[in-house]
Amino acid sequence: MQLLTTTFISLLFLGTSAFPTTTNTRAATIQINPSLVPIFSIATGSGVGANGVAIPKNCPPARSAFIAKLSANVAAGNVLGTPITFNNDPTVQDTKTNEARATAMIITLQSFTGVKGVGCPGASTPELLKEQKTGVASPS
Repeated sequence: MQLLTTTFISLLFLGTSAFPTTTNTRAATIQINPSLVPIFSIATGSGVGANGVAIPKNCPPARSAFIAKLSANVAAGNVLGTPITFNNDPTVQDTKTNEARATAMIITLQSFTGVKGVGCPGASTPELLKEQKTGVASPS
């Protein structure tokens, strides 16, 4: 009986020790500073992006939805497996930081539906394309 009790307690301990001991609170703690996200000049529903390129009617997404999705992706450190970085400090405005921010935003935009590459094309947000190319942030 003592052997059975000892075995049961050991198995119970091993089973419960397999549960994670820490929780990932990172996702809940990152909120992208809206001043780092440019105002999109293309209107949702227009169907026409930069340089006359056809874009889906639901592009670009609503600003609040985009910032929420970007915040979740930055907290995760990736977009569907593609690593991203985003410095959330608005006082840091060097070229490389702005290029990285723009890249993170474009990757988020292009996979906005939750499927890699199935979202809104870069042509739906010329501000992001310009920021990625030049490293100069567009007005927000």
